[in-house]
Amino acid sequence: MKQPDLTKELLILALLLVPMAYLAIIWNHLPTAIPAAASPLGSPEIRSKSDFLLLMIFLFFTNGLLYFLFRYIPAVDESQSVPKGEAVHKDYYRIRFLIHTCLAVFTCVIIFLVSQGNPFVMERWAFVGVGILITGIGLYLRRLKPNNYIGVRTPWTLQSPQIWKETHLMASNLWTSAGIVTIIAGFFLSLITGVFIFFFLSIVLAALPYIYSFRLYNKDKG
Repeated sequence: MKQPDLTKELLILALLLVPMAYLAIIWNHLPTAIPAAASPLGSPEIRSKSDFLLLMIFLFFTNGLLYFLFRYIPAVDESQSVPKGEAVHKDYYRIRFLIHTCLAVFTCVIIFLVSQGNPFVMERWAFVGVGILITGIGLYLRRLKPNNYIGVRTPWTLQSPQIWKETHLMASNLWTSAGIVTIIAGFFLSLITGVFIFFFLSIVLAALPYIYSFRLYNKDKG
């Protein structure tokens, strides 16, 4: 497997840090009370800075989770690696740049809107945006071919093209469904409830495909 490109990794990490730095710079200038759009019942809503900080932690966590999923989880054993060329390596970084750029821009736009005092349902925008991203990743996983860079790279998927295919079909359905649920939940759940549910959901999205590939391997072995 080709070694990670240090320069590109640093650029991706910079994309993770840009929204945090932006928030830190303007934090003291944010309004204490953040006006929100009217609730479904028609009553006006007011958010505090602590609510907004929780939302930002949610977005920062999502960005960091996706970084570690693509970069480190799971580590690839060289003896089980699938030989692939330079094109796949470039696609790997292209996809990661796209994901983290979209999240960085999206997060900075929310921070800017809040700093301007514009009324909007900030958690709805955040959950919908993250849900669309998760759905897109889920749809992409469905057509992903065996490689060492992107996808559910377990020892068992790398050994068997069939296990790779079945695992990624399952992961695609799981991520796509989770993304759609996240989008819908953004219109109904409160900020705190939605954040904690997503934290739990992120563990499920990372763990279930790994466990599923292990079970498929043991099933094939009888």
